[in-house]
Amino acid sequence: MSAKDQLLIQYDLHTTLFNNVLVDINEEESEVRLAPGINHVKWLAGHLVWGQLGLARIGNVQVAIPWTDHFNTQLTEPVSASIKIPSLEEIKAEWNKYAGLIHDGLEKMTDEALNSPIEFPLPAFKTTESLWTFINHHQAYTIGQIGILRRALAKEAMKYS
Repeated sequence: MSAKDQLLIQYDLHTTLFNNVLVDINEEESEVRLAPGINHVKWLAGHLVWGQLGLARIGNVQVAIPWTDHFNTQLTEPVSASIKIPSLEEIKAEWNKYAGLIHDGLEKMTDEALNSPIEFPLPAFKTTESLWTFINHHQAYTIGQIGILRRALAKEAMKYS
């Protein structure tokens, strides 16, 4: 199995887990902070959608994800009332709207495109393929954070299927 095939398997798993980790979390619960400086479920879900932008770019897929500026850095204080934060349902819908398109774009990538050099702040990531690997890791890490928060909200553990 090629590295690209493995990355695609992870990408598809993240789509399943993204949806599963948010099951039964309502709007009010999605904004609960366990402590100051800890992101809530809604922000983490929005941040995951923000991460999809990187994968869309890698796969040369044009997406129009709104409100990504709200989710690209850690939320350390309440968002200004003048900024409309989407609902958790809107965030989930946005992920699912583009997941298949992004998968298809990534699947069509050539080995040459995957092996093309990039500049990235972390020196271990020197090719497009290694950047994709990093983004997959980032998505899994963030889904795991929501998994912990969902247990703190007295929800069942996330399902893998």
